Amino acid sequence: MISSVKNIALLFAWCCAATVFSGCRNSLSTQYGLSEGSDAKVSPASVSLFRNLCNADGRTTLVVRSLSPRAMDKLKAIVWSPDSFGPHQVETIAWMDRWLSLGDRMLIYVGRDFSPTADYWSQSAEKFSNGINSYQDAISARQQQAIELTALDRMRSMLRAKTATPWCVFDHSHGIEERVNKVKGPWSNALDASIARLFVRSYPIGYSDVSLTSLQKEFDWESEDTSSKPANNATTKEYELKWQTSDATMLGFVKSLAVSDVPEMESQLSTMDGRPLVAEVTKTKWGNSRVVILSNSSLISNLSLTNSQNLTIAKKLVEKLPKQNIGFLAGGQDPRVRKDDKSEQQKGFEMLTIWPLNVITLHAVFLGMLVLLAVFPIFGRAKQLPVKSTREFGQHIEAVGGLLFKSKDRFYALATIAEYFRNVRKEPTSAWANVEPAAHQQPKSPFQS
Repeated sequence: MISSVKNIALLFAWCCAATVFSGCRNSLSTQYGLSEGSDAKVSPASVSLFRNLCNADGRTTLVVRSLSPRAMDKLKAIVWSPDSFGPHQVETIAWMDRWLSLGDRMLIYVGRDFSPTADYWSQSAEKFSNGINSYQDAISARQQQAIELTALDRMRSMLRAKTATPWCVFDHSHGIEERVNKVKGPWSNALDASIARLFVRSYPIGYSDVSLTSLQKEFDWESEDTSSKPANNATTKEYELKWQTSDATMLGFVKSLAVSDVPEMESQLSTMDGRPLVAEVTKTKWGNSRVVILSNSSLISNLSLTNSQNLTIAKKLVEKLPKQNIGFLAGGQDPRVRKDDKSEQQKGFEMLTIWPLNVITLHAVFLGMLVLLAVFPIFGRAKQLPVKSTREFGQHIEAVGGLLFKSKDRFYALATIAEYFRNVRKEPTSAWANVEPAAHQQPKSPFQS
């Protein structure tokens, strides 16, 4: 199983290297969190290799595009790699909570605070810098790395120091990304972190390790107690603190913990100073269901699984997954939550609107339009054909010839032609001018004078 995944990982690394060395830097796919499709196979930030690892271990995988009652019964595990820091919509979290309450469910939630694509360009720059002729390539790789890091920092610019989720709190106070060289925890056995490429910046914190009261005041802008936060128009040394719509969502998560059991978080793998990389969250309401929190995607991304030590961590995650259906969820926005399955049970021509028939339908429609344009080139109001000119002498000759033909008098026609050559053409020596009719076949011809 592992050998096959290693082969796929090596193939992915070779494809990415070929892309860079061929000079097609802008063609590198940067799709984040995807598990299916051509872009997911060659993107450093996708998780298609992790999905292949699940399939190789005998698990059934599928892509989740919406959350419905049917999906709640069908899915036994979900790997969620959101392309955002959250917080997520209340409807999505409520569906997840009901799903976990069914028991024997597992959710793997991947933090966003890492860019595998930037790490890819960093490794490429290190390889290029070893050669004298690759100096310009190394500079280009560093430029691409800076672009990816800037895009990630732009997403982090609106974050608070903490982001609340129903399962844990993400601490964003560490502004500098660090590479982890030493780890501890139950998963650290036989793991050489100095070889692995593990990074940490934001990390999860259990609700049992923070004060719910102080956390609630941080998001509660309607509270009369304003001593814990500056005024709305106050400016600190870092940024201007303003109210955001996400504050109300996170405040609702924190308030809900006051009337329900607080989830317990246990770190499975963490840095030496206690920042969790992999944490397991359980709750009495969920029964034997659990949520596995990954600090970021440096543990399961395509680029990460090209490292043997990161592959060991991914194998431990796969061992914890159930054998039944595993759904892979990604995207910059939360999935649509459906109240029923009517919209999923497509019938008749509605099947043409879902994958993969929707793509085939678009191509078929375009091809049909080309066929119509080729077969019926005229559309719209009919146009009048141009009228033939009566000034051409050739048309006069044709008309005279037609009249002679209608007379059915051969000798009269020869006489007329002979007169034309003698009087008009002035060619009395022509063979046509010497033709003289002996008698008429039709004495009553209308052409006789």
